Amino acid sequence: MSESAFIDTFSAHAVSSSQEKEWKPVLLKILSGFLLLFVLAECAFYFVFIPMTARIHVSVHGSIGTGSDEIRSIAGITGQERWITFDTASAAATLAANPLFESVVVEKKFPDKIIVTVIPRNPVAVAFGTVNGRTVPLEIDRSGVVFRIGHCDVDTRLPLITGLSFDQPVAGMRLHSRLKPLLKDLAEIERNNPTLISSISEIKVEEKTHGGYDLVLYPVHTPVRVRTDKALNQDRLQYMMLVLDVVQDLALDIDEIDIRAGTVAYRLKGEQL
Repeated sequence: MSESAFIDTFSAHAVSSSQEKEWKPVLLKILSGFLLLFVLAECAFYFVFIPMTARIHVSVHGSIGTGSDEIRSIAGITGQERWITFDTASAAATLAANPLFESVVVEKKFPDKIIVTVIPRNPVAVAFGTVNGRTVPLEIDRSGVVFRIGHCDVDTRLPLITGLSFDQPVAGMRLHSRLKPLLKDLAEIERNNPTLISSISEIKVEEKTHGGYDLVLYPVHTPVRVRTDKALNQDRLQYMMLVLDVVQDLALDIDEIDIRAGTVAYRLKGEQL
């Protein structure tokens, strides 16, 4: 090959290599641009399009005795709402206004989830009230809230509270604040020793002449009732059961036992205590 031909060939390769070096950055920029556009489109779809257009997906947690569909209905959630415009505060307020629930939390989870968490009220006692001339059961929780009327789907171990008047009761009404200690005691005993609370069928609240009240307890397995003060903790109930075991061995027709003073007094049938 002549020197001239060699120089021409070398020049042609140099030009080709130079053009290739010029196109590589351009091609890389084009590919990077397409990739960036793709990522931006994905982000726009995920962060903008879905929240603005997707219908909400509702998840309900914590409900006991109340179905998910019923909770959604109470909250006014149809499932057709858009996530971006869904009002969690309004839904939570609507649910919290229902006496069935002790607490309510409604949260949004990106991009289309609505999480509803409810803590239902649990009954610690049952009472009876009068509605339009009919006697109906009432369920009462530890805070003294009458949260369900007319339907008593509860454990039969729960004690019946008597001595209180419920005329035309409404769900959501509250018992007098002075009864809260009694209801809290019942909730604690039920949680720690349910067998003990099931030994009492009825708790009668008797008003004192000068204010306050006493409790008259009706045990399940004996006709002897027990009078005590308003403190009704686990120790007091265990002491009461011990006393009942003792008096059952006595050949006496005992009608009532009084343990208010820390000592035991009893009244025979037909006598005044």
